[in-house]
Amino acid sequence: MYTAFHQAHTNDTPVLHPLWFKYPKDYNTFSIDLQFFYGDSILVSPVTKEDSTLVDIYLAKGIFYDFLTLTPMEGAGSMVTLNDINFTTIPLHIKGGSVLPLRIESAYTTTVLREKDFEIVVAPSQEDTASGELYIDDGELINPPCATSVEMTFKSGLLDVHGAFNYETGVKVARVRFLNVQKAPTWVTVNDKQLGESLIAYDALNKVLDVTINTKLIGTFRWSTVNSRALYEQSSLYRDLKSV
Repeated sequence: MYTAFHQAHTNDTPVLHPLWFKYPKDYNTFSIDLQFFYGDSILVSPVTKEDSTLVDIYLAKGIFYDFLTLTPMEGAGSMVTLNDINFTTIPLHIKGGSVLPLRIESAYTTTVLREKDFEIVVAPSQEDTASGELYIDDGELINPPCATSVEMTFKSGLLDVHGAFNYETGVKVARVRFLNVQKAPTWVTVNDKQLGESLIAYDALNKVLDVTINTKLIGTFRWSTVNSRALYEQSSLYRDLKSV
């Protein structure tokens, strides 16, 4: 949310995006006024009919991920009916092609929330790529003396997190959640160091790979997966181990 407001401040990008703003060539979106994107990547589809547990939502062409379960859905540029929506739920989806930084858990105040670690959700597009941003400053001054501005890109199984880490956040990136993983990887590395099996969890039902990294948000790091022994043997990590 804070990053979305920073983008609005710096380049006039709206915090709430109408669907036609995201899909200017999709004529089907022009008359839709009840759905919107919060920031660059979260699709909000509120239930607007009284006493209804059904909601018809429009999904443009591409992949979307349920915000709660993280399961993928294929958008075909048509309406989709969601069933059994309870009265305390607003359907949310992550747009494919997004890298979404979230706090690991919620809090009742902004002050306490800023003490919570981050998790990074990688939601690949159909081309298996994704990108996102994170902006943090002291949250108090109009002209903060320093800030952390991070870019996150994902391609070919590699997540690259880089940028200017000038504001000391005091928190870590607790884990990375990689979505739409068809099978568990053979190896996972962070900054070319292989992680132990206890730090990796794969949910075959929802196709979610969770990697615990507990890395301080103070500098560049890279997270990658290798899905076969052959690919691993081509890596610098394997060659270094073999020479020992």
